[in-house]
Amino acid sequence: MISMLLVFLVGAIGSIYLSLKAVHEVSRILAISSAIFCSIFSFALAPWPIQILIFIVLLGLEGFYPFRKTALEFVTLSVTRKW
Repeated sequence: MISMLLVFLVGAIGSIYLSLKAVHEVSRILAISSAIFCSIFSFALAPWPIQILIFIVLLGLEGFYPFRKTALEFVTLSVTRKW
């Protein structure tokens, strides 16, 4: 079980590396989708303490979300009519 976790984890890291080095858009999209696939399956195969650790890390990284500041601001739309 742990060996499959490591295989998927190495596959995800390798796919991310390939997506950063890819020149064509199609190969980049395929590498990113492969990294997502491997990440999901490595998370599913991980023991529950590691899953909780990953979940806590993801919650901690929420502060680094790039659109968090703009998502918290209210957007007001003002309509000006010129008669």
